[in-house]
Amino acid sequence: MNKDIADIGFCVYDRGTFFPVAERLARQAKKVFYCRPQGESFTTFAQYALGDGHENIQFTADFWKHKNEIDVFIFPDSNDSDEGLQAELEGQGFGVWASKGASSLEQMRGQWLRKCEELGLPMPKTETIKGLTNLRLYLAEHEGEKLFVKISRFRGDMETWETKTPSQVRNKLDYLSLKFGPFQDGITFYVQEAIETDIEGGSDTYNIHGNYPDEVILGYERKGESYFATVKKRSEMAPEIWSPSEAIVPFLRDSRYANFVSSEIRVADRKSYWLDPCYRCPSPAGEEQLEMYANFPEIVARGAFGELVQPEWAANFCGEAVIEYCGDRDGWKSLVVPEEVRQWVKLYACGYCDGAYHFPPAQDPEAIGCAVGLGDTPEEVLDRLKEIRDALKDCPVSLRIEPIADLFKEIEEAEAEGIPFSKEPMPEPAAVLEEAT
Repeated sequence: MNKDIADIGFCVYDRGTFFPVAERLARQAKKVFYCRPQGESFTTFAQYALGDGHENIQFTADFWKHKNEIDVFIFPDSNDSDEGLQAELEGQGFGVWASKGASSLEQMRGQWLRKCEELGLPMPKTETIKGLTNLRLYLAEHEGEKLFVKISRFRGDMETWETKTPSQVRNKLDYLSLKFGPFQDGITFYVQEAIETDIEGGSDTYNIHGNYPDEVILGYERKGESYFATVKKRSEMAPEIWSPSEAIVPFLRDSRYANFVSSEIRVADRKSYWLDPCYRCPSPAGEEQLEMYANFPEIVARGAFGELVQPEWAANFCGEAVIEYCGDRDGWKSLVVPEEVRQWVKLYACGYCDGAYHFPPAQDPEAIGCAVGLGDTPEEVLDRLKEIRDALKDCPVSLRIEPIADLFKEIEEAEAEGIPFSKEPMPEPAAVLEEAT
């Protein structure tokens, strides 16, 4: 691939979460198509509108008729890692940025457990339980214990959940019984013991055919709320955080992997537990990478053909805060984003018309995207997020910065355990809370 980015056509194949990838590429690329595969028996307007109407991105339901305008195909999510399709596109000479064979490790819990055992990566005690009836019996026998229940593939039906009170467990199981109906005793569940630790850091980077860049992002996340990170040389990453990522390299090489890679490592008694792999664009954490890599389009364009490009950093620190919609949830959800902060507001796939972004009634009404702040100090990141929050004050959304204060405490606790983050001191939590009022 010897073309300049301004001469390259991209096609982002995605179901909605990673629409910001297309927006970022559109700032520099010749042309960007956004293709949302249709999985419904009958097409609805609400589904068709997601990704339509944006000025610099052409929505398409069929990329084949545009393939003469496309150089690189991007599959940011592991849900759409159709190895047959990706192999066909590569065979036709296109660049393909995708998880390829590695996607199954994220989708299928059993495969990941076996891979960790093969690589010698520690894992908490895990019980594999076939069927909802057996799961009820097992949880009843272990009432009062702190356990986490997981499932393969069907995240739309069940995310990982923690057992708490008997009534909570009963209600959850009754709900799953309705979800899975007559097939409920054919579903496999995985029940893991809790790992008692306050340290959960991770790396956010990309891998090209088994090769990582020389510098990566070290980040801490409060799930569903916030994220804070800094740039680190790979050689200076704490082994507790980075060694699991190195262990998986041979598999990524064999898979011809070319995509983002994120880890969330829980550290307890100097052991590193990588409970859930993320072989795709993460969220949050992926949105900030779109801006932290000043040369993001080049990384993708060259990486799709197997060439590793080192990142050019736009800042030393970054942070994210989830944007939640808090207006009328029964109708279309619409908001106008001021132009001065538009680059830093990463919305999931939505329609655009009349100067506003629109989410259909059928879509999850709460989390609709993330706000990204960059800076050369932690304080600058907070200032940027505060500016975005203030710019959105008249919109029917909530952008909470307060949870980042908890991340600062977690970072300091990790440093006290010998996991370095930065020479820059973290702001006092009180200062974060004061800014967020």
